[in-house]
Amino acid sequence: MLAKERQIYILSRLKSQPMISISDLCKEMNVSKSTVQRDLKLLEEQGKVDRERGGVVQIGLEETISDLTEGPVLEKVNIHQEEKKQIAEIAAKEIRDGDLIFLDSGTTPMQMIPFLHNKKIKIVTNSYFVLNRLNQLDVEVYMLGGRYSKKHEICYGPSTIEQMQEFRFDKSFIGANGADIDFGEVYTSELEIGSIKKAVIKRSKHAYLLVDDSKFKLTALSTFGSFEDFEKVFTNKIPEGGKKYKNIISTE
Repeated sequence: MLAKERQIYILSRLKSQPMISISDLCKEMNVSKSTVQRDLKLLEEQGKVDRERGGVVQIGLEETISDLTEGPVLEKVNIHQEEKKQIAEIAAKEIRDGDLIFLDSGTTPMQMIPFLHNKKIKIVTNSYFVLNRLNQLDVEVYMLGGRYSKKHEICYGPSTIEQMQEFRFDKSFIGANGADIDFGEVYTSELEIGSIKKAVIKRSKHAYLLVDDSKFKLTALSTFGSFEDFEKVFTNKIPEGGKKYKNIISTE
């Protein structure tokens, strides 16, 4: 594939999916990481894309993320990976032995898993993506059932929420597709996923939001809560206007 063909392919992919990781572009075009990075650098210089750590997004992305535009969970793992790890590390410090915690389906809460070694806790999740990575821990795990989403690798729906009512979480760690500093709102891509997050917050003694700073530029279909619903909001960098919220904690 010629350089021009690769660049056309990248722009075409971004029309159907506003964010995509470098690793996925490498696999899809069967080229090296350095080749993709050169292509993205050229496209950015031409003002056609915005590069992010580990991936690329549509230039001036302002549309509302929904199930029509959000990519599969596996495509988002490597985007802003270092920032997510830093956020997860400080969030994990909130956990104490004996806690019953809920780990949400996002790629940021998933990064907490390596920091949970040697903790005597119990974990509840509705995410197979998270569940498959909990094998490295010696903990008791409860997997919530329900309707299965292959794209997000989660169970959701009324039966999932019904099972959740059996638990009273000490702490929950929630991810989001977007957050708005001006309105103080947090978003996810689908209404039914938003319903799961709302139910978790209600069943939690302490709820925490984990978002990297790129999420403050995005909105999504479902508003599932506000900054005030969380005891702490963990991020890698507090955006402009964010200091008015005393519960936003930065890794900086």
